[in-house]
Amino acid sequence: MPTLHETIRREFEDQIHAGTLPPGTRLPTEMELCERYGVSRATAQRVLNDLADAGLAVRRRRQGTFVADVRQQVNLLSFVSPDRLAKGVPGRHEVISARIVRAADAVVTLPGAADDTAVVELVRRKLDPLDRPRTVERHVILFSAAPELLTEDLAEFVSLPYLRDRGVPIDRVRIYLDPVVLDEHDAGLLGSEPGTPALRRRRELRADDGNVIEVVTVLVRPGSVEFFVELPAPSA
Repeated sequence: MPTLHETIRREFEDQIHAGTLPPGTRLPTEMELCERYGVSRATAQRVLNDLADAGLAVRRRRQGTFVADVRQQVNLLSFVSPDRLAKGVPGRHEVISARIVRAADAVVTLPGAADDTAVVELVRRKLDPLDRPRTVERHVILFSAAPELLTEDLAEFVSLPYLRDRGVPIDRVRIYLDPVVLDEHDAGLLGSEPGTPALRRRRELRADDGNVIEVVTVLVRPGSVEFFVELPAPSA
């Protein structure tokens, strides 16, 4: 059973994650928490310190405690770089489904594949270090390139090094950025509202003959990431 301080902390965590308490909102003071919940000053202090330690709040001396901007900042140039694609990003995966299907029945179209081509389909949800939904990933890979994939630890799977280690000839990586609107299913997975605009990264791994070996889409939870591009200032 959670302690009283954990119960209060989770109440504020839920409100921050839901957007009820947006970034910059001033949180109750220690004395206000004491009065609202009937707890000691030490318990109230621990609640606010825990929120700060989790990166959800910022404590400012003589000013108070404020909800932090928890959006991840991502350079778009890094977002599409091969090094990032090879290493993955912090957090853990939940495997939603994994199966072998016809290309015509896969959740993502594999360009150039005939309808009856066997493909491996993997759908996962990525959670950030605080266990909040970050992305929904959908992989479709030629079965001939990864026939034993479903025997792997799919929660830890990163496709680019996996395919390279097995001698699959990856010649090019093509990236698309697609603006989309969340349907009800994806909105539920990401803890968002249906109809919300979102960004989807679509990546193709191509062999030297131009054939597409894998397509993976990464749907980013709206409001969780702030994208930017940073370039050197032009010389005079």
